[in-house]
Amino acid sequence: MGGANDEASLRKLLERLQEDLEELEEEKVFTLSQTGLHVTGGAVKKFEADLRGLKERIKDVEEQLRQCRG
Repeated sequence: MGGANDEASLRKLLERLQEDLEELEEEKVFTLSQTGLHVTGGAVKKFEADLRGLKERIKDVEEQLRQCRG
């Protein structure tokens, strides 16, 4: 890796992942705050796993960006 195109695509990917993370966090809060809705433990674990996966992906992309900058 290493060109400006790589860095630009990584920046776009990072932005998209951060937006996805924000949306998922909002969805989790909304879903769990519904008083009339029973949320299973499995659903909560899935939210947590999805959030953790997105955060790890964001870290990976940030690291790749650091490497592009040298």
